Amino acid sequence: MRKCSMKRRLLILMALALFGCATTQPPTGGDRNALYVGVTPDYPPIIFKQGEQISGVEADLALRLGESLGRPVRFVEVRWDQQIPALIDGKTDIIMSGMTITDARKARVNFTDPYIKSGLVTMMRAEEGDRFNSLQDIQQSWTTVGVVAGTTGEAFVRKNFLNALQVIAFPKAADAVYLLKNMRIDLMVHDAPSLVWLVSQNEGILKGFWQPLNVEFLGWGIRSDNQQLLTQVNTLLRKWKADGTLREIILKWLPYWKNLE
Repeated sequence: MRKCSMKRRLLILMALALFGCATTQPPTGGDRNALYVGVTPDYPPIIFKQGEQISGVEADLALRLGESLGRPVRFVEVRWDQQIPALIDGKTDIIMSGMTITDARKARVNFTDPYIKSGLVTMMRAEEGDRFNSLQDIQQSWTTVGVVAGTTGEAFVRKNFLNALQVIAFPKAADAVYLLKNMRIDLMVHDAPSLVWLVSQNEGILKGFWQPLNVEFLGWGIRSDNQQLLTQVNTLLRKWKADGTLREIILKWLPYWKNLE
C-alpha cells in the first residue's frame, strides 16, 4: 500500500507539473473566444487605473476592438518588462499598453500599423524653464536626468545625453513629480502624452518643453504566428482613421493633442 501510494502521488505531481507548463490556455482558463489584452496600467492617459477600472486611450480602443471582432475583452495586468514574454507565451493576445514600435521589438513580435505619432519630450521644475529653453540646452546640460526603466526614453538618454551627471531610472513616470519637486532630478525625459498629463496636474510647479527630442510611433504587439489578428486589427485601424473614430478617442483623453499633431 505504501509503495502504491507513493507511486500514485508521483504520477499526480507529474501530471500537475505538465499541466502547469502549458501556456496556450487562456490565462484565466476561461473563454477561448475572449481577447486577452496585456496592459501595464501606470501610464495615464494612455492606460491606467481609475479605482479598479482600467481606463485611458488604449482601454477605450481595446473595448472598441473587442466589440468590432465580436470578442469579449479581458484585460491582463502584466509588468512592463514581461509584456513581450507574456505575449509570446500565449498569456495575452495583444499588447495595448503605450508601446513604441522599435526594430528591436519587431524582431520578437509583429506590430500593427501605428495609431499615434508621438516622441520624447522633457519635463522640469517651472522655475527652471529659462534654463532649459532649447533642445541643445536640454541635451547638453550637466544635469541629473530621470527616465522610466526599460523604455525608449531610457535608451535615448543614455545614448545621447553625454554630459548628464547621472541618469536615474524608476518604475513609472509619475515618480518624476516627487523627484523633481525634491531636487533629486533636474529633467525628466519620457513620452509626450504622459508628461503633458503630469504637467497639467502640476501647473505652476512643473513645466514641459514640448519640442520633441525624436519621433516615435505607438502600436500594438501581436504574436508573429497570429497573422489573422494582425490583419483584422490593421483593417479596423484603417477604418477608424478614415471615419474619425480614432481621433475622437484620442482627443477624449488628450484634448491638447490637436495642438501637437
